[in-house]
Amino acid sequence: MDQKMMKILGAIIAGFVVFILILFLISSCSKTNYTPEKLEERMVKIAKDYYANHEGELPSQDKDTRSYALKQMVSDGKIDEPSKLFDNESIKCDGMVTVKNNNGFYVYTPSLSCGDYKTTSLRDKIIENSLTESGVGLYEFGNGYLFKGDVKNNYVSFANKTFRIIKINDDGTIRLLDNDGLSEVVWDSKYNAATERTDGINDYVVAPDLYANIKTVNDNYYNNNNVWTDEDRSYITTQTICIGKRSINDTSKDGSTECSLTLENQLFGPIAVYEYLQASLDTDCNSTNAASCVNYNWYTSIKGSFWTSTASDQKSNYVYAISNLPKSLQCNSFSKLNVAFNLTENVTYVSGDGTVSNPYVFK
Repeated sequence: MDQKMMKILGAIIAGFVVFILILFLISSCSKTNYTPEKLEERMVKIAKDYYANHEGELPSQDKDTRSYALKQMVSDGKIDEPSKLFDNESIKCDGMVTVKNNNGFYVYTPSLSCGDYKTTSLRDKIIENSLTESGVGLYEFGNGYLFKGDVKNNYVSFANKTFRIIKINDDGTIRLLDNDGLSEVVWDSKYNAATERTDGINDYVVAPDLYANIKTVNDNYYNNNNVWTDEDRSYITTQTICIGKRSINDTSKDGSTECSLTLENQLFGPIAVYEYLQASLDTDCNSTNAASCVNYNWYTSIKGSFWTSTASDQKSNYVYAISNLPKSLQCNSFSKLNVAFNLTENVTYVSGDGTVSNPYVFK
């Protein structure tokens, strides 16, 4: 074999060796860098691809769920056994992706237990950080949890806005309030036959398919594509709004007055007065506008006056707004709208401690 051929053969062999080394390095890096978080992302992608090709298997009713288990993904040949992905024969992983129908939008949420790693839900993180039996913090409340006192760590970042956590509902959904609110709006300005003026009627529901202006504002805001994307909407689950009327001397704080009349399957809506009252730690906060309710109450840190869903049961043209205390205002007055809504329970904690400078972030 002449020298030229030997050089060619040597170059081929060298190139082959380099190629094998590159493949080895890529394989080693991919295994070394594969993390449980990456596995969660991969699981979600597999689930989305699966349901894109099997739309008939998606949950068809609002709040229904379906799931695609990690074991089934492996069995279907969509992903390797986790022990191969992590290059660790002893590691055991179990998990699934849950898909939930939220008013026609679908949210995909992974849950994974893999070695020492376990997916943390936003709900569990909030409880871990804030649960208390005295002072400021998160209290067990029925089957849920409620923030009480001058809370400083109930902030959530979502859809490029900041929200405050009101409570964790009995069903695990997380109730949020817009911290900033919309520019001032009128609660209602229809002609009122009782007052013979266009100063509004304080019925949230006037008749079937006829509502107060404030509901229309809420609905239009939810449907505003300049503010909310479909992905944002997939995290917002329907709620029941309490729209019963209340006396200025009412001492109830359990929602029995306001929730004596409800409107179901709503997305956005104002808070009811009782929700404000429940947040105060002052034992003298014992009626609709008791002055002590401003004490130890995180709602008082929200700037400006904002509407509630609660109307006066004494005057047909008056509704309560929160301005440090619940105050009865004429329906055609201007106040902010700080929408409240329920965030689906199927959200995964990413970062943050709930403070205004480091709010909770979720997937």
